[in-house]
Amino acid sequence: MRTTYTATALSLAVALTTTLVAAPAWADAAKDEQAIRASLAQNMPDLPVQSVAPTPVAGLYQILSGGQIAYVTADGHYLLAGNLLDLKNHVNLTEQVRNTQRLELLKTVPASHKILFPAEGAKKGTLTILTDPTCPFCEKLHREIPALQQAGIEVQAILTPRAGAGSPGYVESSQVMCSKTPVADLDKAMARQALSGTACQDKMIDANMALAEQLGMSGTPYIILADGSALPGYRPAAMLIPVITGQAAGK
Repeated sequence: MRTTYTATALSLAVALTTTLVAAPAWADAAKDEQAIRASLAQNMPDLPVQSVAPTPVAGLYQILSGGQIAYVTADGHYLLAGNLLDLKNHVNLTEQVRNTQRLELLKTVPASHKILFPAEGAKKGTLTILTDPTCPFCEKLHREIPALQQAGIEVQAILTPRAGAGSPGYVESSQVMCSKTPVADLDKAMARQALSGTACQDKMIDANMALAEQLGMSGTPYIILADGSALPGYRPAAMLIPVITGQAAGK
């Protein structure tokens, strides 16, 4: 479900406010933005441009379109897709923007689409997991949830079947979210126990899968930390706990 930078994949606009480094003295931002938008309209007319903003690099602007990030020269002649790295400060500037995007997207998810595993005692952090009851590494991560809860971490699980509509994971996910006891049924599904309930939440699971694509999920499990950064794949609780609690302490 990886999102690629194409005109069709960029059709969905994601509303967000991105704070970048202020425009440097050399930049005539309004004039450059006009040139960039004109060039894109002429050469990529199907590309909806969400925003144009200066970067710390002279002559290079960031564009957002449908939640996707790319870079374009001030004259609008050259477009680059990829990560913009600040080598001096060891910062991935593109990933910082993606982190903001993920957080904005997660704010749009209804509480009814999540399965909540509350923190025990004082809450020290939050973790979001995009997961699939038929994914072996999701099952392994699921067994780590009690340790996360005991460490004061709230876990929010969003069911996103990796094999798509009609797959066993899709059906089980729909059954779990249709259940009056979703936590217990998710525990059963992750333990490879058969579910007997009705699969009545297909539309919810469809929405979850669309969300997963927008978030950039390439496989399950997909872990999103409180700062919006993503960790694809399984991670043990012993590794996650200091990262999550450290983020919370640094706020």
